[in-house]
Amino acid sequence: MRVCTAKQMALIDRDTIAGGTPGSELMERAGTAMSEILQEFLEHEEARGGVLALCGKGNNGGDGLVTARKLHQAGVPVAVMLLAEPESLAETARGKFDLLPAGVPVTVAADPGAWVDLLDEQAAEAAVIIDAVFGTGITPPLRQGYADLFRAVNDLGLPCVALDVPSGVDGDTGAVDPVAIAADLTITVQMPKLGLLLAPGRDFTGEIAVVGIGFPPEICDRHAPDLHWLDEMDYAALLPPRPSFTHKYRNGKVLVAAGSRRFGGAAQLAAMGALRSGAGLVTLAAPAALETPVRAAWPEVIVRPLEETAAGTILPPAAPVWKELVAGKHAVAVGPGLDADSATDAWVIRMQSDCALPLVVDADALNAWARQEQAPHFAHKEIVLTPHPGEMGRLLGIPTAEVERDRLAAARGAAAAWNAVVMLKGSPSLIAVPDGRVFINPSGDDALARGGAGDVLTGLVGGLLAQGMGALGAALLGAYVHGKAGSLAADGQSTRSVLVREVAEAIGPVFEELEKLASSDAVLRERIWPVMLPSGDQGGGR
Repeated sequence: MRVCTAKQMALIDRDTIAGGTPGSELMERAGTAMSEILQEFLEHEEARGGVLALCGKGNNGGDGLVTARKLHQAGVPVAVMLLAEPESLAETARGKFDLLPAGVPVTVAADPGAWVDLLDEQAAEAAVIIDAVFGTGITPPLRQGYADLFRAVNDLGLPCVALDVPSGVDGDTGAVDPVAIAADLTITVQMPKLGLLLAPGRDFTGEIAVVGIGFPPEICDRHAPDLHWLDEMDYAALLPPRPSFTHKYRNGKVLVAAGSRRFGGAAQLAAMGALRSGAGLVTLAAPAALETPVRAAWPEVIVRPLEETAAGTILPPAAPVWKELVAGKHAVAVGPGLDADSATDAWVIRMQSDCALPLVVDADALNAWARQEQAPHFAHKEIVLTPHPGEMGRLLGIPTAEVERDRLAAARGAAAAWNAVVMLKGSPSLIAVPDGRVFINPSGDDALARGGAGDVLTGLVGGLLAQGMGALGAALLGAYVHGKAGSLAADGQSTRSVLVREVAEAIGPVFEELEKLASSDAVLRERIWPVMLPSGDQGGGR
């Protein structure tokens, strides 16, 4: 699904109107579609009582007025609280106000000082609040009257449905200052707005429903070509095939190169992620000091101990040793816990530059490029880099704060410069492709805000690459499953208390959810669980 900014949607709206579709007609379509979603919401919530629509003076208020009229026509009790004199409404919104039937009571509340008291009166009989105050038409900070009103809405404790964007959220950046209406559902027009998906705006958005209102595809393509957001079925469709007659050699062999004397846990967590990915065989190449603890904790992992430097990092293996390690493998995951050592850095850079296998690169395998003052470059075309903002800043030679100020630009620029899929981790994670596209990961929360979570992700993506997925698919599915696993691990406890090993353990249930979804679609079911044995595949020995 395409994503756009509020500014891009304004351009799409402008060009559609210029092409002959009146703004009044677009507003009518939006309000009609929104009212239909609202009726479904009311049934789902088993809401008993009326609906109160808070309408501002702009086009979002006009959407709210159409929605109120359509709800009334459907037999839903609805009232309007208008936050401006009718004469001051935007022209198109004023036309919709004039169409309100007599059966829809309207309270005109032009004085911001009276809004909170009026809200308390009007909401006494309401079961649901409609937020049609600003939509995309606000750049924080809010004036005091609006801030007080929005806090009062949130204090009501009633279900709230926002039209297009929760009022108080910047539709471009997700910024909130100082408060926004906290919606249970946001019904947005044509495409999700970027601010609905970025923190902190996404914390006020609730569920997202998208309604199309007939914007021409060529206009949408022109103004919003590059941002994407996938739904759960899209992720289910990414699952690699896994027929019932499969065996370990058909499920991919992944090599994890990780760990040091100081950071042995990182190697184990990366191996856990790879094991949970569905890969058939997981081999861990790590300093010899880690051999016994890994074998004891994870008997499923094949451990290949390597000689150590004096600092306890991987001593660059001789060419024949490394050649034997990668022989027969389908992907390599490198970086977690390697630590900083000049000899190890030089080796890991050479390895990435020469490796003829798909790679996922994280942590000190990324930092090595920065420490050696080299730009990342790779032999293989299927490469996933997974930096957090600090690592991205070091690679780009800019402060972390500069990366954070424009994460989209940083991810997009890095993917193009390094010809790799770049997953800039954060809230949310962004997956950028060299051609300029960026995918916004919808899953994850602060359960992942702890050391080691990224190591699990590295192993997970490496395992998906080993199963034959391309870099983009592995990054998309890996980020989504990892984020969902964090949320699932926190279920029944606080996100503050989740252990990273619990995140790894929750990967399996997340895959199960996606598999159930995929099995409900005939085409996906036949692709993911084929019934015919590929020609010449008779199983394998050791």
